[in-house]
Amino acid sequence: MTLSFDIRRVQRRTLILLMVSQVVGSIAVALTFAVSGILAAELAGSSGAAGLAQATLILGAGAASYLLATLMNRKGRRGGLAAGYLIGAIGAGTCVVAATTGSFTLLIAGMGALGASSASTNSCRYAVTDLAPEGRRATTLSMVVWVATVGAVLGPLMVGPARAVSARLGLHPLAGPLLVDMTGALIAALVIFSLLRPDPLIVARTLGRTAGHRAERHQVRPRRHASPLGPGIAALMLANATMVAVMVMTPLEMHHQGAAHTAIGAALSVHFLGMYAFAPLSGALSDRAGVPTALVVGGAVLLVSLVVLIGWFGQSPFTHGLGLFLVGLGWSVCTVAASSHIAACSMGDTRVQGAADTAMTVMAAAAAAVAGPLMALWGFNGLLAMAAVLSIGILLAAHRIRPPQGITRGAGGLDRENTASPAAPRSRPVSPDLGLSVPARGGHPTTTESDVP
Repeated sequence: MTLSFDIRRVQRRTLILLMVSQVVGSIAVALTFAVSGILAAELAGSSGAAGLAQATLILGAGAASYLLATLMNRKGRRGGLAAGYLIGAIGAGTCVVAATTGSFTLLIAGMGALGASSASTNSCRYAVTDLAPEGRRATTLSMVVWVATVGAVLGPLMVGPARAVSARLGLHPLAGPLLVDMTGALIAALVIFSLLRPDPLIVARTLGRTAGHRAERHQVRPRRHASPLGPGIAALMLANATMVAVMVMTPLEMHHQGAAHTAIGAALSVHFLGMYAFAPLSGALSDRAGVPTALVVGGAVLLVSLVVLIGWFGQSPFTHGLGLFLVGLGWSVCTVAASSHIAACSMGDTRVQGAADTAMTVMAAAAAAVAGPLMALWGFNGLLAMAAVLSIGILLAAHRIRPPQGITRGAGGLDRENTASPAAPRSRPVSPDLGLSVPARGGHPTTTESDVP
């Protein structure tokens, strides 16, 4: 018996599955960052090792982003995303063994592999746009970013219960959170591999070929003259570098000014709230006003946040918290806008998306590494001055953004397809192996269940 699927239903199913995996992945990331530095310092006997563990995690995510994207480009989203979570689970398990045996070297190796889980979590925001309707790409992407709020809030709160679990199992106290990471990554891998059918990337490519958007598979790859990816990738890198540099050093500045640990924790909480909770608004802004306008707004919010943090309105835990909230909000607007632009330009070629995430991750790691020495040399205001330069770079990149080939700006800034392909016949098969068809006007594309990857 042959069952058919409405493409819109496939997209809804894809969105739900990726949102679930995003929640699990964001909880794991929050847990890892909460305990990895402490565990590394304990195993190495030096506080300087804390930064090495987190840097390894970030760089591991950057390396995995491109490798997994290459796999997805060949095999589809399902295999690539599941592989990333599975490798991350192995890395988390390695970290549990490292905590139990007291091996710092094994911990660093596990952290590098655990970065693959973060890479899959980041890739979900691109995967959800494969079948997103034109004019709602950024809004759809923002929903995946938005649910990360759950992880940002629940992750740190789960450290205590996870430590209790490790105590019952007779493990190192900090092995419990990593054990939760491993379990979550395995669940995400299982959910993606077993339920992400049909594969949204393969369906999108097949529909694109038939609808006249791209005649052959090799034409899916973006061309520089047609798809101006550079400004979008630059904006993504600059926004992340600004956010990371300010986020990692503001708590230290608050500590130097005598702020209580509860105040520092509250400031970081509102920062994460700004990063994720308002992502749907960021997506709506990008879709309605356009990516360039959204990037200008995001860059301007980042500049305002730096003005608040520099002390023009006084310095207190409240102003530091407000500044960090605005940093998170500006990052959200810029990241959603830039990511949606990259998704539009690179539709069908996941390697471009992976390369963008790799560049973003490396830039963030560099910003985190440079922030400390820069603050030691020039003080907190010197660090904020560097962040202001990066934010201005976002504004400059915004003015270089151009719609990808085949997309024009319609009323209200919404994306519109611009294709001269002839009208489709009443029902035209797209792919014998996928069983896809594009019906005439008024219908919706459908795909059969048989032989769907």
